[in-house]
Amino acid sequence: MTRRDFAACLAGVAAAASPPAIRLHASNYGMQTLPAADALAVIRDVGYDGMELCAMPDWPSAPARLFDSARRALRASGFPFPTIIDAFHLLAPEAEHAAALGRIHADAQLAHDISPERPPLLQTVLGGRPGQWPEVRARMAARLAEWARAAHEARITLAVKAHANQAVDTPDKLLALLDDVRHPALAPIYDYSHFQLRGLAMAATMEALLPRAAFLTVKDSRVSGGKAEFLLPGQGSIDYLEYFRLVKQRGWRGWVLVEVSRQLQTQPGYDGARAAAMAYAHLAPILRDLGLRGA
Repeated sequence: MTRRDFAACLAGVAAAASPPAIRLHASNYGMQTLPAADALAVIRDVGYDGMELCAMPDWPSAPARLFDSARRALRASGFPFPTIIDAFHLLAPEAEHAAALGRIHADAQLAHDISPERPPLLQTVLGGRPGQWPEVRARMAARLAEWARAAHEARITLAVKAHANQAVDTPDKLLALLDDVRHPALAPIYDYSHFQLRGLAMAATMEALLPRAAFLTVKDSRVSGGKAEFLLPGQGSIDYLEYFRLVKQRGWRGWVLVEVSRQLQTQPGYDGARAAAMAYAHLAPILRDLGLRGA
């Protein structure tokens, strides 16, 4: 073997060992009726690269319901857990705000238990109503600073996102709020479905948020009967081929979460495993064809 052949061999081994530019994960948020271990098996069998764990109180993977043996089993699976999801609201009454600080610590303990070497990020929305932003910005920033301190104490990152039906509904508001707080434990999430509902261009929103985004969330959206609806990727008008072309052009790498909205989960005949498989079937070939992920 020549030196050039040997170098090429080493490069091939390194490429095989490197993670793909984009890794897809799905959440048991969309599989509320399944034990966490069963949801993990479904997500892994579909072909996803990782799993988000739902820590909301009514889910079987909530910290109060996921005992040590179950946590050990998740850790022993060796399957990646990039994120945990919970739901807090910055404008909640004082008692709920105090409880949220405790939940951040409980979620963080869960994160360290299931993945001690690389604890998942904890993600949440922010609350409030559209149009409230100017009057509530200072209060939201003060509360978010408390969330950030709790996350920092618990040694996790808190990832937050804009939501079309809440006070922080655009990239500029989300970045302004994060800049008001300026805490290293905070990071934004990029979820274009909410910006599409606000009539914002995909490229411009990516330009604003991708450089700082901890991860991306994908689903589809539309307005029906004057109300916002969230759908699986491929069921609406978001062009995910163009989406991931833009992601690739910007050199962004990392985890992409497939979200199944609560709207879909509450429809008659909903099947969480089928929803996860349908979303994967739409996205995986796009990523493969763009060279962002293997087969």
